[in-house]
Amino acid sequence: MKCPKCQEEGKKSTVTLGKCTVTCMYCSPGYYDEDGNWKDLPDRNTTFQEYRCSNGHEWTESNKDS
Repeated sequence: MKCPKCQEEGKKSTVTLGKCTVTCMYCSPGYYDEDGNWKDLPDRNTTFQEYRCSNGHEWTESNKDS
């Protein structure tokens, strides 16, 4: 993981993780089809991860299963 702002500025830095939050919506894990086979469904919750670099830049990235 590299700080995008430091990369733009040609600087080096270390990156630490901040808080991580996840939406808490119920999502059915899956279902059995007509043949009795289990089919997984995607988790539609979103994860938000905060980052901070040693030069003071902060940013958040989000990830959602598809």
